[in-house]
Amino acid sequence: MSAASTRRPLRGATTGPAVLAELHKLATVRSTWWFTGGAAAAMLAIALLASDDGDPATALAVPIATQAVSNFVQFILGALGIVGVTGEFASRSITVTFACTPSRTRVMVAKALVVGGAVFAAGFAVAALGVGVAAVRFDEAAGIGAAEAADVAAMGLYLALLAMLGLGLGTLVRRTAGALAILVVLLVMVPELLGFAARKFGLAWLETAADYTPAPAGWQLMSGRWEYALVLLAWGGGAVAAGAWALKVRDV
Repeated sequence: MSAASTRRPLRGATTGPAVLAELHKLATVRSTWWFTGGAAAAMLAIALLASDDGDPATALAVPIATQAVSNFVQFILGALGIVGVTGEFASRSITVTFACTPSRTRVMVAKALVVGGAVFAAGFAVAALGVGVAAVRFDEAAGIGAAEAADVAAMGLYLALLAMLGLGLGTLVRRTAGALAILVVLLVMVPELLGFAARKFGLAWLETAADYTPAPAGWQLMSGRWEYALVLLAWGGGAVAAGAWALKVRDV
């Protein structure tokens, strides 16, 4: 066998093995299940404790679940995306990952696919739990159909793209606390500060800019405006791309 033929498998290597490795890592660390369980517990608590608005004609199941995602679940599953990479930096096991998969871009792509897919599945399940429990509470179960399933899918998609944003931030910062602080600032403080500045100085464009930050864009997506998925994809994809660049230019 020639030297060229022996090198061909390396040139033809794909992201598949890296994806399987990342999936195994994510599924076998306890933090994944703690975060997922915490998200489910928060959703269940809100669905059980939310009060009726007094209008029997108002459907409550989907709005209750959407509010739970915006108030609690997004932070929990966003943190899962962060820990998906910072845990490896903390334990130094990232060096083993790079030894097994020398292409750092491939590692980042694999992490993004696994984290995004896993959080979409978890987010969909958690949102479906909230909608189902709230629907039973308020006698809306008979009215649950395709529209509500689309709303649940939108919640799962928002959480998946947010987790990818967290993954990118975690790769850039390499510390869980720091990346989580930046994520919270992006979700909570940035839109509020932009809105305040817009009202204070009469700059309407700042109000528009606030609508394109992750949390307001996520609310629009969960409200049925699917075009805002592109906004969130830009945030998540941009963070992942920045993380991939940082992995290539910085030492472990």
